[in-house]
Amino acid sequence: MKHSIETIINSAGDAMYSIKMSDVKKAGETFIKRTPDAKAVYSVNHYDKASKSYSCSDCDDMNKEIFVKSSKTVFVGFSY
Repeated sequence: MKHSIETIINSAGDAMYSIKMSDVKKAGETFIKRTPDAKAVYSVNHYDKASKSYSCSDCDDMNKEIFVKSSKTVFVGFSY
């Protein structure tokens, strides 16, 4: 698994790091944020071959689902 790990500290002082969406499960992470200061936390579900993206569900609203492309940079490793 080749990716560069960049540590980021958001406005609340929480440290996290950025990673490509395709490497999230390989890194053993389950929860993601789309931006460092995002309030919404998503749980990674599965890879959808038809749209070539990952299905992610909002942890606070089970009816909200987004699809994130595998090349998108997301943020993991935060305190949840």
